[in-house]
Amino acid sequence: MIRSVLKMLAGMAVLLTAPCAFAGNPFEITGVRIDAYGRNVTKAREQAIRVGTLDATYLLLDRLTLPSDRLALDPPLVITEDIAEQLVAGIGIAKEKRSRSRYLGELSVTFDAALVRAFLRVQGLPFVESQATPVLIVALWKDDEGKPVLHTDNPLARVLKRPAFQNHLVPLRLATEGMNATDEDELSLLAWRLAQLDTGLLSTMATNVGVREVIVASALQDGPAHVRMDVRRVVVGDMGIEAVVDMGRFEGEAEYNTPRSDKLSRALFLAADNLAQTLDTSWKHKAIVRGKERQSVRLTALYNGLDEWQRLRDALGGVALVEEARLDALSYDGALLTLRYIGSEEQLARRLAQKGIALGNEDIGLVARIQ
Repeated sequence: MIRSVLKMLAGMAVLLTAPCAFAGNPFEITGVRIDAYGRNVTKAREQAIRVGTLDATYLLLDRLTLPSDRLALDPPLVITEDIAEQLVAGIGIAKEKRSRSRYLGELSVTFDAALVRAFLRVQGLPFVESQATPVLIVALWKDDEGKPVLHTDNPLARVLKRPAFQNHLVPLRLATEGMNATDEDELSLLAWRLAQLDTGLLSTMATNVGVREVIVASALQDGPAHVRMDVRRVVVGDMGIEAVVDMGRFEGEAEYNTPRSDKLSRALFLAADNLAQTLDTSWKHKAIVRGKERQSVRLTALYNGLDEWQRLRDALGGVALVEEARLDALSYDGALLTLRYIGSEEQLARRLAQKGIALGNEDIGLVARIQ
């Protein structure tokens, strides 16, 4: 019954909104540890999956929404195992271990995005409609002598290669170009330049892969199960480096029951995941749209030729915030539209900028053009 109602609401939402663009799949939660007992291994497995699915649902809720919005709900939102099951599209299990009455593993859950959105709308809970532009991340590993190691097979790089980091609201794209050179001296020099935040090099790297931000993460192991990672964020503009932000230190410590061979990778994952969640929270504050913030404006689209007009048209139609873009007049170098959208003008401008469109107020009113 719950699922059928949500499907109906999800279908209605598809008619009203444009599809959301995602780099990875933020509706997939991976690496949920499951451990349960039962009368036999079959019962233990069923219990582990039920509890793990519920845990994954709360993790998804935490990813898509802000704690302040969840706390503002009255009555509070409580998700049952039955509700969680209705939202799931599929599951996978890795690292299975079992005995007669115990079942362990790592659960991955893929949720039905349309049903999740419909469920959150019914609850009146604001949530993120789209991912941010990917961020390039440079993985530096400090060796026993404290020197930065750059090779893409260093311990931190191996962790950041995991698809899970593409599923965050701010996807992390591991920098690999030019980092598998066989010349150790060349790699050492490159690592040193990146550790020193060589702005010319970082600007070139960002431009080559089409991103606006580069994160330089430098990690080291300072205990059998503990790592620390210092992070700096570099913002790249059209004229080069615009800002360098020290994001501070992120730490990770593997749980006591983690196998010894997995302790380093687990600690690094926890530190990197902490970074990813920090970036996600910042994006949520910028991107979450409140349901009552609907606006209707007249928009002038300026272009040079058919190709630019098609890019503008597709961008306006492909932003999740836009409910309707009605064409009122068309000429060889401009079009007049009535735009109905959700959120603020700043939020709309930010989403369009991700698609290469500049939105701003000029003498003739609100104008959109190719950047």
